[in-house]
Amino acid sequence: MKSIIIARKEFRELLKNRSTLLTALAVALFFSFVYSMAITEEAAEVIIPVDGTIFFLSVVLGVFMAFSLTGHAFYKEKTDRIIETLLSGPITIRQIWLGKILGVSLLSYILTLLAMVFMIVIANVRSETLVFPRMPVVVHIFIVVPVFIGAFVGLNGLAQLALGMRENRFVGFILFVPLFAGLYGIGMSIGAVTEITWLYIGLTFAAAFLLICLAAFLIRFLSKERIITTLS
Repeated sequence: MKSIIIARKEFRELLKNRSTLLTALAVALFFSFVYSMAITEEAAEVIIPVDGTIFFLSVVLGVFMAFSLTGHAFYKEKTDRIIETLLSGPITIRQIWLGKILGVSLLSYILTLLAMVFMIVIANVRSETLVFPRMPVVVHIFIVVPVFIGAFVGLNGLAQLALGMRENRFVGFILFVPLFAGLYGIGMSIGAVTEITWLYIGLTFAAAFLLICLAAFLIRFLSKERIITTLS
């Protein structure tokens, strides 16, 4: 229940942060538009696999959304020292961490879904045939992608809570750049695949689940004292 309260607080505060929200949404829609153009040519015929494009782009955009919004929920609360107020209350670090994950992940996932819907709509407008993902990709969008987003938010948030203010300036890029580059590279190769099978979905879900388990394990070693000492 306490984590849900934290999640609501984070979600509402992120919605109020118009500049960050609009920037993240603009980037997501831009990539969606570009790839909708790639899916269909001027003759309005499908030229690259729709499933492969949606499969990798949904994960890449989800991670980007999470990266864009995580700093406001974790790092900014350390710079504003709001985290001290939270830690002084009758709530555990794990509850705070989980609540922030839920709040950030929910908004990141909503923005990712909007981007995917936008891409599919544009592709259908340009195509003479129906452009829609098959069932494995639909399952991927509604189950795997939110888990992957939550895993990244959890790891990034954990690092921002545990590290000092100076280190926090670089931790996001240290985590994000290699992960984003890796996902984009792997995704580009998978994007050329004609059919996304359940094996791809299972492997992606397993990777996301392992990352969440890793973050849940590491949070056990973070103490309130450690967080307070990193504020200076």
